[in-house]
Amino acid sequence: MEAGAAWAAEQSAGFQPGASGVESNKPQRDQRDFPSCTQSFGTQASCNPGWHQSSSGWYWQERDGSLHHGWLTDGGRTYYMDDNGLMVTGWREIDGDWYYFHQDGAMNLGELNLDTGCYQFTSDGALASAFWVPNTGGGAYDAGCYDETAQGLLDRLNEEKKEQYFDAHPDDEDEYDGDMHRPYDRYAGFTMNMDLNKLAACRLDGAIQQGYTANLIPGEGDLKEYLSGINSIYRNRTLLELYVRACEDESEAFDKIMDKAGRRSASKSNRAYSLEYYRQLGMAHRELEGKHYFMVILMR
Repeated sequence: MEAGAAWAAEQSAGFQPGASGVESNKPQRDQRDFPSCTQSFGTQASCNPGWHQSSSGWYWQERDGSLHHGWLTDGGRTYYMDDNGLMVTGWREIDGDWYYFHQDGAMNLGELNLDTGCYQFTSDGALASAFWVPNTGGGAYDAGCYDETAQGLLDRLNEEKKEQYFDAHPDDEDEYDGDMHRPYDRYAGFTMNMDLNKLAACRLDGAIQQGYTANLIPGEGDLKEYLSGINSIYRNRTLLELYVRACEDESEAFDKIMDKAGRRSASKSNRAYSLEYYRQLGMAHRELEGKHYFMVILMR
């Protein structure tokens, strides 16, 4: 997967677009239901460059009549035009990273709350992490970047984590006094970490292609050896890697993960082998010949 390989190598209400400078990729001409321009040698195109709207959505037209594709900066805000030249909204994966574009098309910057999810982004606008909105009880939330099957597994893991947390801290919710600086559900779920997602993608691809025995991938070693080999900032962190293969669905994957974690915890008598011990999560998912493969990496 490109995201994994790259990682290893390294509201408003109404749409009111402006018409200032543009940073663009080389545009390609599109001949659908957009206004056309005529241009003869030595003359300028007889069209109005900038934002336009068709029945399909908003688009940016260049001076030569072609449609803009890719990233676009206008009026101090950043937009993205898809392969058809249309302005995107919502969650979008671009070159291995995930971004959120508001209904007016502008890329999100800063922390964002959507329904039960809270999202943090890098200075470039790429999704960095996701977790539940504090003081809502923890558990399941939409990660924004997973497919339906992976999201289903995340939901199961988060609900399990929530149950384990409140079993261990049964009075936290009752004792909560409304102080937003001290959430009662601080660890009642896993924080999704995009770096761990990319790491999981690398490890999953290696496990599928080269095999996986006793937590080792031939040529890579175990997770700690792999991280040391690429000099990762996570090489000294406490991590747990869980690989499940050939599952019918996310429910079977969840059962296998709980079985693996339970057996390890019982045999080692060590909290570092239990889900309750960890706070962050990364996941990768592949479907091959109708079977589902997952790599889940947990971090303290």
